[in-house]
Amino acid sequence: MSWWPPVFVLFAASLLPIQAACNGALNRALGRPLLVVLISLTGSALFITAIGLATGRLGLPGEGRAAEVPWWAWPAGVMGAIYLSSQPIVAPRLGAATYMGLSVVAQIGMALALDHFGALHLPQHDASPLRIAGVLLMGAGVVLVARN
Repeated sequence: MSWWPPVFVLFAASLLPIQAACNGALNRALGRPLLVVLISLTGSALFITAIGLATGRLGLPGEGRAAEVPWWAWPAGVMGAIYLSSQPIVAPRLGAATYMGLSVVAQIGMALALDHFGALHLPQHDASPLRIAGVLLMGAGVVLVARN
């Protein structure tokens, strides 16, 4: 495996608590959580457009490619918007560590279920007792982090 994929995901994921704090600050100042989400998504769209144009990787797919996309893949942006909507509302109330801990536990729990059933064209990996224990231990860790 190449060295850069894990480094990139660690870097990208480390930005999420910063993003949550920024969105919380925007919401405190503006008092409009959905406007905060729109600002964040607009920033995302502008950034991706600039990177895509600069690298030549932004363009329309070839004929028929859109028809190959499974129906359940299209609402990915809606799911991202729902998660993003939780940041300005919830992160300032829980704090970055608890918010991100709950986020990670929820993501790992859902990923474990998707893997177990091989859902959404993912490879199947059984939810073994050790994998389930891992999610439960992560949840216990969040409880410890959340305690004052």
